[in-house]
Amino acid sequence: MPKYNIYIICKTEEDFLDKSKALLSQYKSKICHIQWIPAEYLTLTQCNRRMLKDLNTRWNTEKSKIIAKLGTIAAHRKALLAIYMNKTENNIVLEADATLSAPLPNPPSESCYLGGWIIPPQITKAGEVKVNVKPRSGLNTIEYGKFSVLMAHALFIKTFEEAMQLFMTTIADKIKNYDVHLIDMEFFKHFQYPPVFVQGKHVSEIDKVTNKNDLRTHLYGLNMEVK
Repeated sequence: MPKYNIYIICKTEEDFLDKSKALLSQYKSKICHIQWIPAEYLTLTQCNRRMLKDLNTRWNTEKSKIIAKLGTIAAHRKALLAIYMNKTENNIVLEADATLSAPLPNPPSESCYLGGWIIPPQITKAGEVKVNVKPRSGLNTIEYGKFSVLMAHALFIKTFEEAMQLFMTTIADKIKNYDVHLIDMEFFKHFQYPPVFVQGKHVSEIDKVTNKNDLRTHLYGLNMEVK
């Protein structure tokens, strides 16, 4: 049976050890390798000030918040490169706030979201328009004209070749927030249901407020009330 290779983006080695021990305690038989990807906390250097001009962002346009989003992109790039350098298959990339919410299934047959928030095609309408999606258990196809999956806290990348393909899409003159970039590229064609990972309730290091992502990622937000 194929096993997972897991790459965890988090701030400290202690955080990494806590998360990896929790995963191994339940699913050691399904995991081949776990690797720490140190989170990126960028500062407003002269170089990064120039980079700010190359980040198209729909929200959070304050420089301090945009630089945090650049750090997210940089950390995911490191994870993608690590996958490619290790030549691993059945890869999971987790952000620090990803929390197990369902049993870890056998590796899916395709790259997919292992969690997220199902939103309408027009991202600015997220949380305002009800999306009529009735997923079945297992792998589901994303109908991009009908809905998208936002957030990047739990991504399954089937092959190291796909990891490099995704990495190459991030080398561009303009790039949006990483999760929005994934939607624009329509990189992931599938999502796993029920979600294997949700975002734990926390204070966002970008927004500095307690967000609602724990509710948005519970069952992909399909049971949330719209505004």
